[in-house]
Amino acid sequence: MDLILLIISIVAVAFGVYWYFIHVPNYYGYISSGGEHLKTFLQVDKMLELSQDQSDDIWILDVREEEYFLMGHIPNARNFPHHEIEKHYHQIPKDKALILYCDLTIKTQNVIIFLEEKGYTKMLNWGKYKRWKYEETVEESISI
Repeated sequence: MDLILLIISIVAVAFGVYWYFIHVPNYYGYISSGGEHLKTFLQVDKMLELSQDQSDDIWILDVREEEYFLMGHIPNARNFPHHEIEKHYHQIPKDKALILYCDLTIKTQNVIIFLEEKGYTKMLNWGKYKRWKYEETVEESISI
C-alpha cells in the first residue's frame, strides 16, 4: 500500500512539474486596449531608456514580492506585490500607462486582469524580471 501511494505521489508531482513548465501560458507582450504605444518598451534597450528618463506618464510596476524587489529591480520601478494589489491598486492613477513585470508572466497577467476589471486600460505585460540585463536598483526597505 505504501509503495502504491509513493508511486502515485511521484507521478502526480512529475505531472505537476511538467504541466507547470510546459503548459503555463506566457503572457509576455500582452497589451491592454489602450496600451499599444507601450509596445516599443518590450525591447530591453528601450526599457532601459525609459528607466533612466522616467516619464511621468508611464509607471513601471514590479509585482513581485517585496523581498525580491528589495534585492534588485528595474530603476524607477514601483513595487505593488501581486498578492496585495487589491489593497493598494487605488494608489495607481488610472490615467498613467503601466508597464508591469514579475518573476512569472502569469502573475503579472493576473494583476493586469484585475486592473482591467477596475477600469485601467493602458498596460503592458513586460514579462519576466530576468530579461533585465542592466544595472538594477537595490534597496533596504520600501513603503507603499
